[in-house]
Amino acid sequence: MAFDCIFIDFGVSKQNKEIILQKFHNVKTLPFVQNYKKTLCNVWHDVNTEFFWVVTDLINYENFDFDYIPEQFQQTQMHVWSSTSQKEGDTFLIPTKHFGKQIASLAFLRDYNSINYHDSDYLIYCHWPAKQFNFANLITQVKNQQERYCYYYYNNSVYQQVPSFWEDSKLYIIDSNKFNMTVPKFNFDDELYDHPRIYEQNRTITPAPEFDIIFIHNYEPTYKQNLEQLKKQCAKIPNKLHVIEGVNGRNLAYKCAANKSTTEYFYAVFAKCKIDENFKFNFIPDTLKTPRHYIFDCYNPVIDHTYGHQAVILYNKLMVLANTGDSLDFTLSQPHDHIPVLANTTTFADNDKVCFRTTFREFIKLSYFQKTKPTVENKFVLQKWLTCNHPVVKDTVDKAKKYFENNQDDYNKLFETYEWNSIEKIN
Repeated sequence: MAFDCIFIDFGVSKQNKEIILQKFHNVKTLPFVQNYKKTLCNVWHDVNTEFFWVVTDLINYENFDFDYIPEQFQQTQMHVWSSTSQKEGDTFLIPTKHFGKQIASLAFLRDYNSINYHDSDYLIYCHWPAKQFNFANLITQVKNQQERYCYYYYNNSVYQQVPSFWEDSKLYIIDSNKFNMTVPKFNFDDELYDHPRIYEQNRTITPAPEFDIIFIHNYEPTYKQNLEQLKKQCAKIPNKLHVIEGVNGRNLAYKCAANKSTTEYFYAVFAKCKIDENFKFNFIPDTLKTPRHYIFDCYNPVIDHTYGHQAVILYNKLMVLANTGDSLDFTLSQPHDHIPVLANTTTFADNDKVCFRTTFREFIKLSYFQKTKPTVENKFVLQKWLTCNHPVVKDTVDKAKKYFENNQDDYNKLFETYEWNSIEKIN
């Protein structure tokens, strides 16, 4: 070939490498380092020709024309051939002298003062390996990634984003649901958000998951009307509805719900939940985060406040099954996020018995958390309960306050409020 060649070896295709070695007599081979500019920084001055080719084993060059010579007006341009959909491709013809004058001032190759981009549908790109993931194993798969640079990860269908290596490696999020991504090998602690350069394309190409909905009740007085409201809502959406009834014990009820679910996450809707007609049951867990529960908002008309208590919860099935149930709050004992979306209104105050045990348990939890991990929000909610004028709530708060004051240093006594039967004995 007329010009010298620098071959950047990613170690992904021996076949593509062999094609290059056969086409060029003078090839300098080097590994990829951080980005193309940095990789070329210390080798371009070894070039002995007016232009030099930069190629990689990411491309099959069997049918590529390496006899290409720029027109006279293109002599100072850096020429680049796209890699499928990636404009910032992996094949370059670079003018040696002009590149040498600019390289010290370039942050990345795109900063070169004149770039000629060529479409190249005839180049065959060697795509990175693809792996299917679910909500439980994506983080683990990325941590265990063996290949040096990239992997395509997909939940349902593969949509491949060819990465650019013109700058330091990026994590490409291809669709808005974060179900398709191109992920380079990198070290991180907990979440993919630890990657310093995340590029989100937000293309809507995958449907939202249809997580099961589990209605849990113990024949509370308002359960029938709330279940009918839920059924009306479910008639408009594709999610499957299941009902769990009469299970004694909070921990066991949650586990029964998890076992009933056929999906990785499930919506727990409780007997006191009157579903908001605008709640669509189409939330998508963040795949870049570790698995967790998602707590939505519930409006409590008795204290005139909206927060996560008595709300619909999107539970991670495996986490529910692993939960030992020995914490004062089942959900908060595991990783969780609060989603400020109104899911339901509570009907707990429609029955005095339900009102008493719901109020008592919530006040104990709020008091315990305010003592152990005080927050402004928690203090505010406590005050809403303390100043409530509803007769049953007011009486219950007085009893719960005394109970907490007498037992605040005895976790076992506080934990007795975990189950409804124990609370009713206190009354």
